[in-house]
Amino acid sequence: MLETLKQVLHFVVVAAIFVMFFGLIARSNIRAARIFGWFCIAWALAVAIIEGHDWYTKGDWVITPMQQIWYQIDRSSMNTVESALERYISLSAAGVMDWVLLWPAWFILGIGGLAFLLFDHVQLQRQHKGAPPPPLWRRALKYLRESLARKEEEAEV
Repeated sequence: MLETLKQVLHFVVVAAIFVMFFGLIARSNIRAARIFGWFCIAWALAVAIIEGHDWYTKGDWVITPMQQIWYQIDRSSMNTVESALERYISLSAAGVMDWVLLWPAWFILGIGGLAFLLFDHVQLQRQHKGAPPPPLWRRALKYLRESLARKEEEAEV
């Protein structure tokens, strides 16, 4: 009984930390989501480089699943999350998590990093008031026109 209560409280504390973290990210000006996003992308690139180096040296590409990386970092948290999903949510959610954790680590980390960068971008757009910036193609067209005008002016001189 006491052990179950301890696990429930641990889960509640972790959930509260996540809610506070994302709440602070949404309201902060330091843009922590961008930092965390680039960190995840750099980590994904590092995992891909390690896999590529192993392929070059061994001659066989061995994909590192996200489950293995999480297990190497902190196996107790992985076991806690799996048991909490099985007990409190559903067995199918635990099965989906196991299935996703078998995907390549570089893919999961890259998608997570892109999600954090997208979240940061949306929050930044919400902070700016007024008209949205012009689309990229209009900015590129304006740049090309200005550069062509400068070249024509230089040719006339």
